[in-house]
Amino acid sequence: MRMNRAFILLLPLLVTGCLHTVKYKLTEADRWNGPKIDAVLLVQPITDKTTYTTNDWKPKTVEGETWRTNPRGGYSHTNLTKDVTAMVAKHLAYSGLFSKVVTDKTAVGDYVLSGKLTAFKTSAQVNSKAETIAGVSSAFGLIGAVVGSTATAQMKAEVKTWVTLDELRVNDKSGQIRWQESIHIAKDETMNFREADSFVLYKHPDAALKEAVTDLIRRLGTSSLTNRVAL
Repeated sequence: MRMNRAFILLLPLLVTGCLHTVKYKLTEADRWNGPKIDAVLLVQPITDKTTYTTNDWKPKTVEGETWRTNPRGGYSHTNLTKDVTAMVAKHLAYSGLFSKVVTDKTAVGDYVLSGKLTAFKTSAQVNSKAETIAGVSSAFGLIGAVVGSTATAQMKAEVKTWVTLDELRVNDKSGQIRWQESIHIAKDETMNFREADSFVLYKHPDAALKEAVTDLIRRLGTSSLTNRVAL
């Protein structure tokens, strides 16, 4: 019996249990070194309003080039509201900009952050020649893999990524809007062809989300909210 192609492509994820969860690493460079805001920030759900496909695994050909994307079937949660909200709150808390960051809907914050996720996509060019060389070489064991790696070391692929945090707002306890903006990250990079791999490409929107939240922290840290500064 012929197996569905989408199932075949998803099989490695199902076998390993490695469905992707939105996340990225935070380092000391992600600490906010400017004035601190002496207030509790409640992060409400960053609602997923993106237009996406769930299991559209087949690469698309556009003007002679083949491209892969990041269908939601490869994520641990099809709707990314929970994962993105958790990462935004974690990054904000780690930065130290606010005295405390909470996500519990029953909690009371001095300020409330809300917003929408309206873009979270990567489109990665398939370098068929490089992938064919790598695939054939790997069939010859370690020596073949080394030869293949050497032969494809300089082979590239274009990777495009879009992430948008839209209608971001910070309200105070009275409901008054104290800050509002949208943040859009658009990247078009030439990278090693392996960055366009069906599973590797999922990390690119995560990296763009980190850039967006880093920018969010910078904007909040240089806004009028800093009038409420921790001593």
